[in-house]
Order: sequence, then C-alpha cells, then structure tokens
Amino acid sequence: MEELNLASTTSSALSRLLNEEFTALEAKDFEKVEQIQEEKLSLMQKLQSFWDALKKSETTDAQLLDELTQKLEICKEQHLRNSLLLNKQMEITRNLLGAITKKNNANASVYDKLGKMT
Repeated sequence: MEELNLASTTSSALSRLLNEEFTALEAKDFEKVEQIQEEKLSLMQKLQSFWDALKKSETTDAQLLDELTQKLEICKEQHLRNSLLLNKQMEITRNLLGAITKKNNANASVYDKLGKMT
C-alpha cells in the first residue's frame, strides 16, 4: 500500500515536471529543458520500481491502481505533447540551417570548372 502512495506522489511530481518542461520548450529555454531531464529520468526510474513492486503485490487495491494508471496515462500524454513540440522546433532549426547552408554554398562557389557561374 505504501508503494502505491509513493507511486501516486511520484506520478504527480512527474506530471508537474512535464508541465514545466513544456513551458520551457515553449519559451525555448533549452538549458532549463536539459536540467529537467535528469530529474525526469529519476522520477521515471522510481515509478518503474514502484510499478514492479505493485505488480508483485497481491494486496493492491484495484481502485487505487486504476487511479495510478490514469495518472500515468496523463503523464504519457504530456510527454507526447512535449515530444511533438520539441520535434517541431528541431525541424524548424534544421530547415533554417539548410537555408543558411544552401545560401552560403551558392555564394562560395561562384564559378564551375569551365569558368561558368553556378
């Protein structure tokens, strides 16, 4: 029963942290995002160990376990939302880098081997 309470508390903490991560991603505060990763990993590892202990326990209350499962589902949705935002930002950055690189390459190679403009 104590594992269930600890898992519930940890899942709530993870949910808050995922919201912080989303806010940092929106603000493009990537230093904050990186700081959050260690704490997020730690919370997820704790949740995994609690979950493993709960699966072995025969006295776990089904209703409380369902509530925990719902909290974890919310965390999963928050993680997916953050992942989508991060992937979108990475795509924009790649596109910008591609545009800059192509422009610089065009300026750098003005003539080809035959002396014609490229």
